[in-house]
Amino acid sequence: MGTDLSDEKTEYDNHHLQTIPVETLTDEEEDDQKGLQTGSDAAFANAPWQYKAIALGTALLLPLGSHFSQSALGAMKKPIKANLGIDNTRYGVLSSSVSIINTVFPIAGGLFIDMFGSVWGTLAVNVLVIIGSLLTAIAGKYTSFPLMIVGRVIFGIGSGLIVTMQESLLSKWFRTKHLAIAIGLQLSISRLATFLGTLVANPIAERTGDWVWPFWLSFILCAFSIAMNIIYALVVKKLRGQYTVTQSEIDKLKAKKTFKWRSIFKFPAIYWLIILIEFLYAAVWSSFQTISTEFVTMHFHTTSSLAGYQASASQTVPIVATPLLGIVMDMFGFRIIILLISSIFLILSSVLLGWTYVSAVVGMVFYSISLAFGPIAMITSIGMLLPSDYIGTGLGIYKSSNNIGTTILDIVVGVVQDNTANQAYSGVMIVFLCLAAIGFVLICILWLVQRIWYENALEASRKKREAYMKEVNARELRLAQSGEDAYADQKLPRMGIIYVSIFGAAFLVAWVLFFVYAANGKTSA
Repeated sequence: MGTDLSDEKTEYDNHHLQTIPVETLTDEEEDDQKGLQTGSDAAFANAPWQYKAIALGTALLLPLGSHFSQSALGAMKKPIKANLGIDNTRYGVLSSSVSIINTVFPIAGGLFIDMFGSVWGTLAVNVLVIIGSLLTAIAGKYTSFPLMIVGRVIFGIGSGLIVTMQESLLSKWFRTKHLAIAIGLQLSISRLATFLGTLVANPIAERTGDWVWPFWLSFILCAFSIAMNIIYALVVKKLRGQYTVTQSEIDKLKAKKTFKWRSIFKFPAIYWLIILIEFLYAAVWSSFQTISTEFVTMHFHTTSSLAGYQASASQTVPIVATPLLGIVMDMFGFRIIILLISSIFLILSSVLLGWTYVSAVVGMVFYSISLAFGPIAMITSIGMLLPSDYIGTGLGIYKSSNNIGTTILDIVVGVVQDNTANQAYSGVMIVFLCLAAIGFVLICILWLVQRIWYENALEASRKKREAYMKEVNARELRLAQSGEDAYADQKLPRMGIIYVSIFGAAFLVAWVLFFVYAANGKTSA
């Protein structure tokens, strides 16, 4: 089953045919030219550095408004409840309207960007983000809780998609060189925007005397993100415009080039192993962030204000460390080693916070190190393991597994805490520690699998890795030129069906648990 390319992927000058003497081109340059003509995103990896630099700068700023707006909402919980006249349960509904919906839409966004390209995908999603942000601000101005719910749902669809698309297009542009640096910068700026949203939301409301002003600032930043999106669109159009074909050739390419839905079942087993690790670790990372302030207050017997300050230490390391980790991985590899370090620090953090009274800041910093080291290793690995035309879909599943795991564990944490004496967190920390230990074992298996069947590519240094990836990319370009799918020569594996079925079952469990416990009022999402 397939679908034709969109206009973005076949946007050429139909009246002129650029001719370049074949003898003046190297084999790689011929592949690049033909790849751009076919509309394959694999050709982005070999684009001139000037285009890559502009693409990087604009792509890094695509979700700036989204991250700021999402963190500002959390920081403004008290004013929102007071001005809208809602309780904690209704605020929980407002907050969960963003998270639960993102178990679905990241996959849709990944499919969209693989099928129709990065320009139309990111523009459409950023429009959803800015509409949702605008409705949130208007709802605040007129104190309308239902309108704010609508605004956050629309915003949630867009915010869940834009990060998937951002990671996807960065992986397409930099998969052969400097991918780890690009993803490191992306994670750093995302954390910085989130940190700033939390930091400045309440001071802005106090200085302006208007609690809605942080939401208007979010709207302005979302508009800035759309401006960056337009610049990115112009870069892609300019790059594709360098290579033109005739209308008859366009028609032939449209008839041949398709997106194969069944190829999702052909994703390699090592990819699904990474998804399982992400499912476990993202759930622990996210759930712990949700409870961190209250946990510090109860376990260390401190004030809420001091607990909030100590808990904020959990966000500091990724801002600085992820770009540096990107450089290290780009030069030396060590993706699985870095993921193992993340696992070790998560285990140490759980032990220190759960069973000792060493300063909470130490445990939070250990947790922050884990949060910095883990995601960048997994995201950049996916960019290397999947064909370029399926990276968006792969990262969408990755992001969806994040939200599925978080939704399930948030509910499990609530149930465990409610059934622990004095509603302490001792049982919850045992759950976190067990999941971290299981993840450690899975990462060791991942190291062995990639070493045996993938020429140790995830651990390889720059020279060996770039040679391996250029060979992979060249194969994809040759298949694109003949209109064939990257998985065309592979049969539908039985295990692939099992992997997708397990993922679907986890998705259903998350939604069932959410509605059951939300209806009973026993926990908030």
